[in-house]
Amino acid sequence: MQKIREQDIARLYHINSNNVKDRISDFSVNMDRKPMRFRTYLNSKRVGLPGRDFRLDVSLGDVLQRRRSVREFHLRPLELDVLGRLLHTCYGVRGHRQVEEQWVYDRPSPSAGGLYPLELYVAAQAVGGLTDGIYHYDARAHELEIRQTGIYHKEIADMTIGQQMVCDANLVVIISAVFQRTMWKYGQRGYRYVWLDAGHLGQNLYLVAVALGLGPVAIGGFFDNDLNRLLALPAGEEVVYLVCVGQLKTSDARRVPPSTD
Repeated sequence: MQKIREQDIARLYHINSNNVKDRISDFSVNMDRKPMRFRTYLNSKRVGLPGRDFRLDVSLGDVLQRRRSVREFHLRPLELDVLGRLLHTCYGVRGHRQVEEQWVYDRPSPSAGGLYPLELYVAAQAVGGLTDGIYHYDARAHELEIRQTGIYHKEIADMTIGQQMVCDANLVVIISAVFQRTMWKYGQRGYRYVWLDAGHLGQNLYLVAVALGLGPVAIGGFFDNDLNRLLALPAGEEVVYLVCVGQLKTSDARRVPPSTD
């Protein structure tokens, strides 16, 4: 029997999730099966974050010119308000708005139907006022929920197939997805939308990190099950993307030349 190659499976999904005129998708939804919009971990200890604002003292044009992937970091203390501003500016809750006659939480990143299927976890080290560890970001409260304490950067480097720059980054922002939050409404096509959401959020992380004088680098290659276990993710939630954020070896981020990567 001929083996199915990975690219064949990907192509098969792409074809079967196409919108075509002679096959009208069923967009009716059962409101009783609507998933929860937010993940919270009951009884977790919490850390309140400063920086619940959008104060970035750099022009968008300047940030776009300097945006690049950074693979060498200088590990030194990072202020807690920098972490707070990074998370809030990228994916915090900034209010409410109506989408298709439904009230949804409004965020700085676009999301199909305003459903926001993504969750943020942060592996942090050398952040002032914060115990080294892995945290979940509660965007509504602008708080971190402690998942486990300790430095896990070396383990994450191994799980990302040897990406050793992870070890010197203050932050590893791990983006997970609750796919059913989007697929509940959009069916198989919704699976595509989740990845688009992740791309939007990844770009936010890049641009805000640069505006804060930090260096970002995205990682798409990792051992999925290992990272899911490290975070102890609930059923139906999986890691989809990582963005390391660390401090540049030069103290002046403005001196970093633009890159075309």
